[in-house]
Amino acid sequence: MTFAKVEKLPVNYKTAEDFERFAAQGNAELSMLDEFQLSLIESDDDTLFYGIYMDKELAARMALTFVNEQRDNTFYPPKGYVEISKLEVLPSYQGNKLGSSLVEFVQSFAKPVRTKARVNSEAFWNRLNFKDSSKKEDGLSVMTWQPTK
Repeated sequence: MTFAKVEKLPVNYKTAEDFERFAAQGNAELSMLDEFQLSLIESDDDTLFYGIYMDKELAARMALTFVNEQRDNTFYPPKGYVEISKLEVLPSYQGNKLGSSLVEFVQSFAKPVRTKARVNSEAFWNRLNFKDSSKKEDGLSVMTWQPTK
């Protein structure tokens, strides 16, 4: 696997400005601006933000939550996993495999991965070897990926 350079995004006001640009240009349902601003105040370490910069501009980003224990019956036997939420690539950068690079970065951790497929994205997740768990949450398909042994 090869992926563009994925960086942990610092929780600071510069990144908040980048997220404001996503809120203005991206899909409103995928906005993470409120969550990010809350993390500025609370220093919440449960959710981490990662992204890819292109030409010094945040072009793609996602939130990751590392779950130590299984909170549901997504994986059997129960195990910790990584939850990807609100992955988004700005429209002007789409088609450059940045979304795939973000997901491949998470897959490189060799832990099970869980996400909710949003905005007609099931085909994207299927291309990255995610499976539909047949579960729905908030009206969205829960997709999972398991590392090969």
